[in-house]
Amino acid sequence: MMPTSNVRVGKKRLGFTLVELLVVIAIIGVLVSLLLPAVQAAREAARRMQCSNNLKQQGLAIQNHHDVFKHFPPGGYNPWGAVGSWATHILPYMEQNTLAVQNTNNNVDILRYRGGPTVFFCPSRRGSQANISQGGRYLMDYAAATPATSPNSWDQFWFGDTWGMAWEKSRYYGVIVRGGPDQTGIWRGNKSKIANIIDGTSNTMVIGEKQLSPVRYKTGDWHDDAGWADGWDPDVIRYTGFAPNSDRQYDNQGGWEGYRFGSTHTSGMNILLADGSVRFLGFTVDPTIFNQLGHREDGSTIPDDY
Repeated sequence: MMPTSNVRVGKKRLGFTLVELLVVIAIIGVLVSLLLPAVQAAREAARRMQCSNNLKQQGLAIQNHHDVFKHFPPGGYNPWGAVGSWATHILPYMEQNTLAVQNTNNNVDILRYRGGPTVFFCPSRRGSQANISQGGRYLMDYAAATPATSPNSWDQFWFGDTWGMAWEKSRYYGVIVRGGPDQTGIWRGNKSKIANIIDGTSNTMVIGEKQLSPVRYKTGDWHDDAGWADGWDPDVIRYTGFAPNSDRQYDNQGGWEGYRFGSTHTSGMNILLADGSVRFLGFTVDPTIFNQLGHREDGSTIPDDY
């Protein structure tokens, strides 16, 4: 009889032990934590590029308006005005005739409750979905620039007249200026032309992103309530007299938030220049340079590296 072996033949082990499983989970967690910021950064870069493209399309429409009428689109002349903003005047040049023809009798009230073109919304902020305020009005993420006499000087936004017509005696120095046809077709206030941009079209800002409160993106605010069809109002006009700032700083600026430019992007905002180009402007821009960018004929030289 053959001798019996003392060696025990064990079964082949399958799967992981608990310790091994925990190690694998920990490694996956570390990899995800390393990868997630990169994915988020890539997504934000794509959204910022789309925001830049939105401004380019607006700039092309503004230039086409100038080619047809020999002046830039008007900015309207009072808040909630029936005449409407620069945004309503460029609709025909953005393949938005369906919206444009609804502006009957020079009264844009009906447009407040119509969704504006998707290029009026920054994808980093609230996208192109139905972005409406409490009253059902569609909002806007961009605004035209109007300058101050000097940084932090007030009030060259209204020139002391918010609702009436006394402002007609004042002169506005942005590319988009306060004025436009009234409901009878009579032009009130200023007009602006390329010939007025003495500082050069590559040195003059036309449109930029607005600063908004992150908690009110979907509800609107006192300066973000009448919507994209508004007249001369912070909904569609902002002031270069105040330095731009991040949406994250909205409640920490000591006032005037509703008149500032800004964005939800990490370090700056996109701006459209009068030559149709778009640049990314950091929030650290010198306030004097920023105000000079909004002024079409102050004679200042803008540094190349602003």
